[in-house]
Amino acid sequence: MRKDNLLLEVENLKIYFKTDDGTVKAVDGIDFDVRKGETLGIVGESGCGKSITSLGIMNMIPKPNGRYENGKVNYYLKDSDESINIVELKSSSKKMRKLRGNEISMIFQEPMTSLTPVYTIGKQIIESLMQEENMTKDKAREKTLEMLSLVGIEPAGQRIDEYPHQFSGGMRQRAMIAMALSRNPSLLIADEPTTALDVTIEAQILSLISQMQERFNMAVIIITHDLGVVGQISDRIIVMYLGKIVEKSSAMEIFKSPLHPYTVGLLKSIPKIGNKKRLYNIKGSVPSPYLLPKGCNFNTRCEKVMEICRKKEPPLIEVSKDHFVKCWLYSGSEKND
Repeated sequence: MRKDNLLLEVENLKIYFKTDDGTVKAVDGIDFDVRKGETLGIVGESGCGKSITSLGIMNMIPKPNGRYENGKVNYYLKDSDESINIVELKSSSKKMRKLRGNEISMIFQEPMTSLTPVYTIGKQIIESLMQEENMTKDKAREKTLEMLSLVGIEPAGQRIDEYPHQFSGGMRQRAMIAMALSRNPSLLIADEPTTALDVTIEAQILSLISQMQERFNMAVIIITHDLGVVGQISDRIIVMYLGKIVEKSSAMEIFKSPLHPYTVGLLKSIPKIGNKKRLYNIKGSVPSPYLLPKGCNFNTRCEKVMEICRKKEPPLIEVSKDHFVKCWLYSGSEKND
């Protein structure tokens, strides 16, 4: 049975990749949930596993090397208390294809990788609606015009027949949002939706996502390396490092009282207007996924590293209500070792 307005439950999710050089634990035992109508931000540097997490939710793990190693991704269907474990579905199955778009949609970092250059923007949305929603061509075109106008692509009657290369980066992203929302999903996953855009357009896209979320009453997972981005629109934030969640709490709590040294470093790295000091940089670099450090994965870069950090992996503990952190500084165990 559904509880606490849940839409998505991720339990002990592990996604591994087998390569000639060894096994990469891209996502290594993470737990979180998403509630109806909320925005969850997932933050971390490149290679932390945040994008693979989103592909795991969509059952789009790159093959043949990638696979679910363990865990569940329980999604609650519209108007139902029953959930489907996405991990158990075949990626190409009819049920999984129906989930994508009708229930869960995704927009990517660079729209040109998702839009077909030889078809007009309108044709790509229209064909999707005709195939998945069984609409007539006229009805699908009417719906497409409505969605293009809704996301600020005007004049929609002209631009519906234009090709992706005729759109700017920001307009292509708007077109991707129109396509993602055309089938009224309950969950939108936005993977680095503003990375390639300038700050003005970035603000417009974030504002648009928030407006569409309110209009369609959907939940949003926004994935980014920039805490400043998720801080603008997120209700809760998850911080990931090398495939693991190191901290999770409400956005307000993360910004007010960050606990994990990695989270503190990310916040200190956000540029501030008027700050003339050299921009803070987390020391070192992310370790190779083939040669992970023993103990805490962050111990090679942490300014507060202790001996226990190099020996044992810390548990994810609840320090205060709904504020979890994976760090020996808050477990008390360092006093006993």
